[in-house]
Amino acid sequence: MLDQANRTFICSVVFIDLVGYSKKPVAEQIRLKTSLTNNLSEAIKDIPVNDRIILDTGDGAALSFLGDPEDALFTTLSLREAMVRENQPETQGGEEGDDAVRMGINLGPVKLVKDINGHPNIIGDGINVAQRIMSFARPGQIVVSRSYYDVVSNLASEYAKLFTYEGSRTDKHVREHEIYVVGFNEGAMKKARDSMKDRASSTTTNVKRTASAASPTGTATVTLTVPNFVQDKKKLTLIAGVLAGIVAVLGFLVVTKKGDEPAAPPVTAAAPATKPAPTAPVPVVEAPKAAPAAGVDDKGAAAKTEPAKTEPAKPAAPAVHAKSETPAKPEAAKGNAAKTDPAKTEPAKPAAPAVPPATLVFSIHPWGEVFVNGKPSGVSPPMKSLKLPPGKYKIEIRNTTFPVQVENIDVKSRDELTIRHRFQ
Repeated sequence: MLDQANRTFICSVVFIDLVGYSKKPVAEQIRLKTSLTNNLSEAIKDIPVNDRIILDTGDGAALSFLGDPEDALFTTLSLREAMVRENQPETQGGEEGDDAVRMGINLGPVKLVKDINGHPNIIGDGINVAQRIMSFARPGQIVVSRSYYDVVSNLASEYAKLFTYEGSRTDKHVREHEIYVVGFNEGAMKKARDSMKDRASSTTTNVKRTASAASPTGTATVTLTVPNFVQDKKKLTLIAGVLAGIVAVLGFLVVTKKGDEPAAPPVTAAAPATKPAPTAPVPVVEAPKAAPAAGVDDKGAAAKTEPAKTEPAKPAAPAVHAKSETPAKPEAAKGNAAKTDPAKTEPAKPAAPAVPPATLVFSIHPWGEVFVNGKPSGVSPPMKSLKLPPGKYKIEIRNTTFPVQVENIDVKSRDELTIRHRFQ
């Protein structure tokens, strides 16, 4: 993840706060932090390490999920369920207690940077809004922003039943936020858990992460450290070696196949040689010079019977026919050979060259979802450009509740157009 520093992502951000943490004794603070760390590690165990960044905020934690937006919902629901199992009833009904936590979820842009220790950190409007959304929650509540609600509530009907509209709130910077409270629903929790298991079963990096979580120090490693990519580079090198070996084997087979192909032409060339038609006129053409006075009828009879006879008794017969039939027979033989020779085939017509596409470059702030002729084509950022065939297109840029930006363009081959827009 260090190689992605200074990049901007649209991701889900969870902000967790231990209520009244700073007012408690140090021994109690250690107990609360240990409990939160253990429960949080269990909640995110099936999320790939490369898809999350966890920051320790002192009195809580900030989690940025770069993958599925459901990861944030599953993590908060699992954390709240774990605290309920530890007999903390304040997390169920919103009643304030000594061990209560409050959580906020937001979907927005964040930028990956390196902190003073060289570790990844997250900054940006996405995490700032998540902290303010969390501040509107009561102890034991999970509150989400409008942007997160719009995405997750449309993923499944079970998720839509979780959210209750709480109204609009104004933060200390006089910025309005529409918030939704996450309730309790067994169907939604089961749906989130099943989705997480399906994604975990298809992610190879989970094996590596689970092994580290099983160690005595696995808890701290999961929550506060970054992945090590040295082993991944070794795996890539090994895969590249295997692919090179496969390419070498395929090349050898192709060369061997080409070496066997020349044996076939002699068989096809021998086929026309078996026909006596082209060879029969050779002795017949030379014979007429000795007796040019033969009759026409005799010439016709000789022309029909001569290919089968070798007697020179009627040399004058082919004299007339040598000029009319002799040239025709080789051509007919050649025509027959051309029809029967499989080696002589017409070359395939070359395919028409592909038309180079046009390039659309996007400069959207803070972010927007791109639709081309009504079809979603990605979110910018992180998407910077898009290749399109020449033609006319309707480009729409959407961002939650902001008005939709529409651009009608007509692009040609190799054109490069820039679409700029700032949502305000």
